[in-house]
Parts: sequence; C-alpha cells; structure tokens
Amino acid sequence: MDDAQSAQRTTGNPSHQTDQTVRRRRIVRRSAIAVVGLVVLFYGAGGWYFSTELGNDAFVVDNSEDDADEDFNLEVVAIDDASIAFRSAEGDDADLLADGVFGVDVPNGWLHVGEIRNAATEAGFDTVTRSLDSSTGMQPAPGTPADFDAWFYETDPSDLGLAYQDITFESPIGQLDGWAIPAADDDTWAIVIHGKGAQRREGLRILESINTAGHPALIISLRNDARQPPDPSGYHRYGATEWTDVEGAVRYAVANGAEDVVLVGLSTGAAHALSFFYQSDLADRVVGAIFDSPNIDFGRTVDFGASQRTIPLIGVKVPQSLTTVAKSIAALRFDFDWSEHDFIDDAERIDFPILVFHGTDDSTVPIDVSERLRDERPDLVTMLSVVGAEHVQSWNADPSRYAAEVEAFLKANR
Repeated sequence: MDDAQSAQRTTGNPSHQTDQTVRRRRIVRRSAIAVVGLVVLFYGAGGWYFSTELGNDAFVVDNSEDDADEDFNLEVVAIDDASIAFRSAEGDDADLLADGVFGVDVPNGWLHVGEIRNAATEAGFDTVTRSLDSSTGMQPAPGTPADFDAWFYETDPSDLGLAYQDITFESPIGQLDGWAIPAADDDTWAIVIHGKGAQRREGLRILESINTAGHPALIISLRNDARQPPDPSGYHRYGATEWTDVEGAVRYAVANGAEDVVLVGLSTGAAHALSFFYQSDLADRVVGAIFDSPNIDFGRTVDFGASQRTIPLIGVKVPQSLTTVAKSIAALRFDFDWSEHDFIDDAERIDFPILVFHGTDDSTVPIDVSERLRDERPDLVTMLSVVGAEHVQSWNADPSRYAAEVEAFLKANR
C-alpha cells in the first residue's frame, strides 16, 4: 500500500465529509425552524385562546344570570328544627364544606345555616349537616333543591330590619340606582361599592356594622349591572370608568348632608374606590376606607387565576410566559392597560386609614395583593387575614369579629 492510499483511508473522502456536514447543518436548520414554528404556534394560538377566555370571563358583560344565578346544585336530605343536611356531588360546592354562616336559597324560602355538625363523603357525594339558624317561607322537605349564598341576606336592607329609601344618582352614563340607609345625625356617609359581577345585595353583610357605628350608608349600583346603563365600551373596565359612578354617589351624599365619606370596596369595588380617589375632585371628602378581598392589581389577579388552570388537551399548568402573551393580546383586543390597573403603584398618594379583610383561602384575588398594599402603607393600612375564608367571605367566617373590627374602625375615624 502506498502513502497516498494510506492517507485516503485515514482521512476519508473530503467531498463525502463535506456532503455529510451540509446534510447535518440542513437537518439542524430545519429542526430549529420547526421548533421556532411550534413555539410561535404555541404562544400565538395559545395566547389568542386564553385572551378569548380572559375576555369572556373578565371583560365581556353578561347580565343573563343576574336575576336567576342560583345553581341549585344541592339537595336537602334531612331537616329538623335545629339542623339541616345537604347532599352534593363531591367537590361541587365549596361553600357546603366551608366554616361559617351562609344563606341558602330554596324554592319558596330562604334559610340561614351555621356550623358544620357532621360531614361525610361516600360514593362520590358530600353529605353535610349544619345548624339551621333561621328560615323564612316554606320549610324545605327532603329532596328539595338548594343553593348556598355567601351574601347571606336575600333581598334588601329590610332583611336586617333597617329602613331604607330607593334612590337614584347621576353618573356620566345616566341615572344609577341605590339604597340610602339613614342613621343617627352623622355627617360621614359610607359608600358601599360591590364587586364585578355582583349586586348591591353583596353589601348587606357589612351594613349592620355601619349602621351600629352611626353612619348613614349608600349602597350603590354600577354601570353594567342588570337594569343599569352599560359602559359605552361594552366591557367591565375595572375602575377606569366606574370611578365616575362612585363620584356620582359621593356627590349625592354631599348634596344630602354628608361632609365626609368612607369608601367600602368589595373585591373590584376597591379598585373603583381607589380610582375615584386618585382622579376625582371630590377626593378630599374621603376620610377612610374598608376593603374586603380588594382586587386592586388586576394583572396579578389574572396571573393567579391562570396559575390554577391547565392547558386543554395537554393537561399541564399554564406557564407564566403564556399568561403574559395572553394578557398582551387581551390588552390590544379589549383596549386595556394593565399597568394603569395596578392601584397599589400610587399608594403613596393615599392619605386616609384603610381597614382590609382578606381570606387566606381566597382563590380569586391572591392575599399577597392586600399584603403588598399593607407593606406599601403600613402607617395607614390595617390588614386582617381571616384563616380559611374564601373570596369576600371574611364576614361569613366570623361575623362577630368582622362586625367588631368594622365598628371600631368607623368610630375611630368619624
């Protein structure tokens, strides 16, 4: 074998090696393009899908359920003078197994139930016995459908034995409805602002404490509520426009004798309250606020909600990166600026005391939102974490403690 043949066997055919290199590079390039395409498809299609879900859940107004929002997913299985037992598909009603007090809607009646006396799960069903604290209307028989109601009270302030007046007040979009509840001659009114998708009735739980503290109260409707004028955008705006409804309510209170106001914001109602304070010429009338599960950083709330979801078909948790893309797409589709709806960013402007309730088991607005507000303004914010309470259910978990804290706060900030 000569030297040339030996060298060729050692080094191989140069043209053959070049072809292999080209093929490898082509495979790598095509693989990279495929990966990029899959990433673009995942984030593009996934972002669009979840932005649509976000729009339907958070922005698009749907009042079709406002007057008939009962699920009636429970069944009464036994009842006596002191207790009542319900049955539900396992895990179908979180309130059924929650500690505290609840209203219960039944056909032709309304119940108040309290402590859990017995609970068992068998054959895929939860059966729970609770104390029966009171009832109105017809007592339900076994087999009657039922629906738990965390708002506790059924209709209006008369459920608490309080006199009230149906009123209207002016907003830039037209007249809105409210309940005016008189109290002792006091020039500080409480303006009670319900959350997104809720009704005025949500504010009845705190009303008795406001009244006991001697403050008149105004529980208001908002744009996009049932039988109220809609927002021109057709969407919920999370304080961007609703603050002018709050301003109309404050103007009504001032015209009827109020010198000052305390803003009571439930969930997104707290965002409306802070947006009002930051933007209204009447902001100097605010001498205090009470927030319950305040949804005052909506971007964080969306991130929290998305973290609890899975991607359809795949079954894996939604990554934060996909949530960020979906929020960016939603911002364009629904004309929404996420940064402007972080009302804690301007917390240095707050000049009034705030009492905050937040349940540790809140699955809608993360408790760290309230913790951040407290940490930003420890000089003004008092936060009460309520162990085991779900979203806007701190009152339900411990009505006596809740009432005592509210009354003490209001009396200290007259």
